[in-house]
Amino acid sequence: MNKYIGLKTVFFLSFFGITLLIYNPFALYFLNDDMTHLPLSSKGILFQHNSFRPIHDLLLIAEYKLWGMNALGYHLVEWGIHVICSVLVYQFSYNLLKVYRKYEERGLTTMALFTASLFSVYAFHSESVLWILGSGASLATVFFLLSILAYLKRNDGTIHFIASLIFFQIGLFTYESIWVAPVFIALLSYESVRKGATERKKECLYVSLYWFSFIGNLLLRKIFIGELAGTYGAEKVFDFNLKHLLYNGVCFFARSFVPPSLSTTVFAGSMVVLVIILFLVFRKMLVSKKPDSFLLILIISFLCSLLPVINLGISTHSRESERFLYLPSVFLCLLIILILARILSHSKMLLCLGGLVLYNIYFTYINARDYSVAGSISKVFYKHFESNLSNDTIILKGFPRQFNGLPLFRSGFKEGLSSFYSVDTSRILVVEEEEMKTTSIYNRALAKRNFEFYFKENIVGSKKELTLVFDSTYFAMVGFNNQ
Repeated sequence: MNKYIGLKTVFFLSFFGITLLIYNPFALYFLNDDMTHLPLSSKGILFQHNSFRPIHDLLLIAEYKLWGMNALGYHLVEWGIHVICSVLVYQFSYNLLKVYRKYEERGLTTMALFTASLFSVYAFHSESVLWILGSGASLATVFFLLSILAYLKRNDGTIHFIASLIFFQIGLFTYESIWVAPVFIALLSYESVRKGATERKKECLYVSLYWFSFIGNLLLRKIFIGELAGTYGAEKVFDFNLKHLLYNGVCFFARSFVPPSLSTTVFAGSMVVLVIILFLVFRKMLVSKKPDSFLLILIISFLCSLLPVINLGISTHSRESERFLYLPSVFLCLLIILILARILSHSKMLLCLGGLVLYNIYFTYINARDYSVAGSISKVFYKHFESNLSNDTIILKGFPRQFNGLPLFRSGFKEGLSSFYSVDTSRILVVEEEEMKTTSIYNRALAKRNFEFYFKENIVGSKKELTLVFDSTYFAMVGFNNQ
């Protein structure tokens, strides 16, 4: 293994630097629900808004004690969690392939590095890495990966299985995406028994204990918060409307591969292209080689990982709910690498993988750019009220509820002003809420992420009217910058 330590070091340092450059945590700020939850974290409150995620709540509490209202600290932590996940995805892929594929050392290292590289720049992680409140999904993925890594060593000693259960339970207290873990370990154990690598009786015991621990956690949820899913989405999670489920399932599957679009026609066109590509890929797989049981395990696990949130849905027009794709992308990235290796020659695989990485880097950059611009807008609002603590009645004209599909001030704005800046929010009047939409000029401005924003003040009777103003050279927003 030490033979490839240089290769792995260069690789990890490379994607460490690439992700830092692309995600750029230095340009981010507080958005949307951040200011709903941070005041609760400042008071050390767990089970925030009746959710059963105390580990993530503890992270927010610890971050508040460390960083206070310094947004950079939070975003560095969120980026750091993503880097840890990327490293663990390498270990996850390496150990799975070692057990279920029997590659030689060079093949194991290469395939695992390819999987980790794709995961590290995967384009639809935006909420989990760029939004403070979305980090619960990436944190739960850390514990999912640790649990599976320990489970793969279950036959080396009971301590490994106990560690797997502990990591699983911590993940269950973090975010619901980890609910797929019992399904995945059951499939792994079935495959081990099928190949004669372990005893059926022992594997049944392991799987049963894992499932019992899961059911026990669900019962704790019911006892502590009176619900299985928490307030957010509680009415939808167990609403089994077949038409609704099928529609959301298609949207989740499509959004795992293609970016959102404000145009329904463009998104539908992307889906058609996706279906054609998948049809050609699977036809070649079926024609060229025998069915692969390990690939089937990954496919089932990927689809099952979408089930905990399938009723909640995902937007096809914005980046909203992309945190739901974070853990499923672990299976998807390994699945993509294995399929490419199965149907393409080595040189063609490298070419295709390079194209995929560039595709994901491009859209990851686009996501990070919009989050940084939205953060700049958010900062202007909060800093203005921090330094202008007058008793004037303020009229906010064209208040930016969303920016280019990103929730900006949909909720939490007044809570943040009241809790952290001691602003009397009763004197703040929001007369217009608008979706800040961008032009094609802005969308082509790849090199520009830092825009300057300020307010134009206008006295209306005894009130002060504030209108957001920005650099119109790059983009224009509906109803804004009317000077």
